[in-house]
Amino acid sequence: MEALRKAYGSVRGFRLLHWGPILTLCLIAFISYSTVVNVVIDGKGRVPGPIELGWYFFSVAMLTLSYLKASFGGPGHAPVGWAPACQADREKLQFCKRCKGFKPPRAHHCSVCNKCSLKMDHHCPWINNCVGHHNHKDFFLFLSYVLVACTHSCILLGPYTLRGAWHVFPRMHRYPAHLVLRLYQMLMAMVLAMSLVVSIGCLWAQQAQSIVENATGIEQWILRKATARDREKPFVYPYDLGMLRNLKMVLGPFHLWSCPMRTPAKAEASDGIHYPLRKGCGPYDLTEEQLQQKKLKKDRSYHVTVKRDFNTTCFNSPNILPYMCWTYGCGATFACPDCEEGRLSVAVGERILVTRVRKHWLYARRQHSEGDARWNERGWVPRGAVNDPLQAEEDDAKQPPPTKEKKAAAAAAAAAAAGGDNKKQRSRNGNHSKVE
Repeated sequence: MEALRKAYGSVRGFRLLHWGPILTLCLIAFISYSTVVNVVIDGKGRVPGPIELGWYFFSVAMLTLSYLKASFGGPGHAPVGWAPACQADREKLQFCKRCKGFKPPRAHHCSVCNKCSLKMDHHCPWINNCVGHHNHKDFFLFLSYVLVACTHSCILLGPYTLRGAWHVFPRMHRYPAHLVLRLYQMLMAMVLAMSLVVSIGCLWAQQAQSIVENATGIEQWILRKATARDREKPFVYPYDLGMLRNLKMVLGPFHLWSCPMRTPAKAEASDGIHYPLRKGCGPYDLTEEQLQQKKLKKDRSYHVTVKRDFNTTCFNSPNILPYMCWTYGCGATFACPDCEEGRLSVAVGERILVTRVRKHWLYARRQHSEGDARWNERGWVPRGAVNDPLQAEEDDAKQPPPTKEKKAAAAAAAAAAAGGDNKKQRSRNGNHSKVE
């Protein structure tokens, strides 16, 4: 299935051949089926009226439509070999070696999609696509309708399920098997719906903040680094147009906010390459800041030597937890980085370039010539697999300060060594005088 997905990734129907869409659609179907069959058809729980029932079906239909539009529509991608018309503007943009072209403002290369996505926010495995310029609204509406539909399912299933569990589970042998299984189904559907409300609610809050600020998740990270960096003038984010205009940039006119249809107002229209700007800002302010940050990142990069083999195939082993704890430490085992960025297999004696540092992991890349097929291999490596000089410095910093007795002993040893050197020097001078 994974081979088919990679081979036919450009075919829209094959986008669903991934664990993310399959699991998402199965969860939606299971919760919706359990709610409709048990509450509406069988009359268990609180039976909703026609208006409430119509609203539930509407929210399920809208979340499904928004999901399919977000997954199949995609964020939009930069044309292959794209370059600005003005030669001077090219010096202010990043060049993508994989796409053989310049990255438009706010575009970033996705290593999973292997394309430069316009106004990229992140790559979402649940829709098996990037969230960006064209599908940001669809993705946000999908999250919104999931919250509405799952909350409604909990309200419909909750009273009967909890009351049935209280009375049936202590005396299950007295009830028919099909009734107990139906109760288990309703309980599982309610627990899944509540879990989705909590998890999706956190993601919805992040996306709402991103829309209000008109800044993607990547741009928020760039902005935090730009604010923390020493500079003569404070950095001004060029795409913050005010809350109302920022909302219209993504959601369109107010009367279409709840509809998965992207029709922004004419003044805020954007083609994914050119965007409305804040007064006094230029179109390449953010890209120039990103280039400066990448230069600083390159200056802070350093080489390390691998002291212990690390093979990514070990994650397929059922004994991965004890193996990782024993070999690389429990910190690296339970603080794994984002799985979408991948891991890098390394061998003893190999030298790699570290570009990002975490407490238990290092993000590194191999050093090969550009013509080599492996020249751009990169990923996360456990910190315990390499001789990391920064780790040694951190360990030294954690050592407790020397006590007064240790300081006095060190001073006495230094004085004794200095006295011995003075005696040797005087004896040498005396021998020289005798020879003369």
